[in-house]
Amino acid sequence: MEEIKSNDGKAIAIVIKKGFKKDGINFVSQSQFPLQVGVNSYKKGDKIKPHVHRDVEITIKKLQEVLYIKSGEIVVSLYNSNRELFKSFKLTTGDLVFLIDGGHGFEMLKDTTIIEVKQGPYFGKDQDKALIE
Repeated sequence: MEEIKSNDGKAIAIVIKKGFKKDGINFVSQSQFPLQVGVNSYKKGDKIKPHVHRDVEITIKKLQEVLYIKSGEIVVSLYNSNRELFKSFKLTTGDLVFLIDGGHGFEMLKDTTIIEVKQGPYFGKDQDKALIE
């Protein structure tokens, strides 16, 4: 697991490679983040008690997203809060990136399937995205 910070020390992304393994409950997100991401390991026979999640009204000011590379290979480009490119890296099948802040772009190096998780509702790309030129 790697936390990526911009030059000013702001957390921009967390990368979890497919080989990451740590016993127990491991949330990689900070507790105040609007999206919580965990990599949890269980032993055979472990159980999670049946439950429901309580209705909670929250206000989300920062959209975050998780991309899981189901198959393929991509280059992720990260941008700081000034919209300046500061890091690029490759992800392959089984890798995951948690996009926390700043901007991002992607180039597909192979035919790729990505599972994306983020807060909703989705109002369309014209309202939800500001392109970095």
